[in-house]
Amino acid sequence: MNFSFRQMRAFLAVARHASFTKAAEQLHISQAGLSAMVRDLETQLDCRLFERTTRAVRLTPAGQALLPVAQRAVHDLGAAVAQLGALGASGRDRLRVGVTPLIACSVIPEVLKRFHKLAPQLRVEVMDLDRSLIAARVESGDLDAGFGAFFTRVSGIRRRTVFPARLALAVPRLAGDRRRSVRWQQIDRDSLIALPDENPIQRLVNQHLGVQGDAPARVVTHLETVLAMVEAGLGQAVVPSFAAVASNRWQVRLVPVAPAVAVDYYCITRAGQGDSERIDTFVRCFGEVATAHMG
Repeated sequence: MNFSFRQMRAFLAVARHASFTKAAEQLHISQAGLSAMVRDLETQLDCRLFERTTRAVRLTPAGQALLPVAQRAVHDLGAAVAQLGALGASGRDRLRVGVTPLIACSVIPEVLKRFHKLAPQLRVEVMDLDRSLIAARVESGDLDAGFGAFFTRVSGIRRRTVFPARLALAVPRLAGDRRRSVRWQQIDRDSLIALPDENPIQRLVNQHLGVQGDAPARVVTHLETVLAMVEAGLGQAVVPSFAAVASNRWQVRLVPVAPAVAVDYYCITRAGQGDSERIDTFVRCFGEVATAHMG
């Protein structure tokens, strides 16, 4: 047997009104179409559900037995549909994004304000996470979009540039270093403050510095710590130029390194993910604000 929701609603409407004419009007279908649905239901059940006369339509004993079952089925299915619709609406009204901490604490508040003016109906949930956690949560569907320096293309993940960036040498702003650029071979490796070797940014730095197993004097886990130590005059560091978004938090100057090495800042989403218009708008706001901060 293969009952449909429409057949159950048709049966209940006829039972309620005791009239095919009134039931058809309620359901906004033709009386012939309604009669066909009821006949098909009766055929599947192999019994008559209504006694039809010129004056009245009455439930048969079989129809009376089916009535409470049909009422429960239609009610439960209607409630489930409403609940699923509410969940879908909730998802459409919400945008979940993951952002690396340095950017999250520097530009995200302004990005959120700008985005709210363009899409006030959307609630943005921001999670400040390590780059690797962001990628995993985008892949699992826990995040709608992730932002960070993602160097490797991953199957099933779409990657697009939010704004371009490159590696630069971070020096204390108050140290009087006015160089407009510096070449890789001119960097004093003994004074470098670095991220762990397993960090992809640090691997890129080591590759261009020609570092092979010689650990810098200071190694710290977070880019924010690197910048704070440079500000304190404890050394210098090669960092992505997007660290400039936090220049108002640390007195650090970034000197471009030549030849240039790109470390663009990306947005990642699941490939084939729908509802991209709101993400496109958020990415545009993000890029505009970050670019303005980088000056």
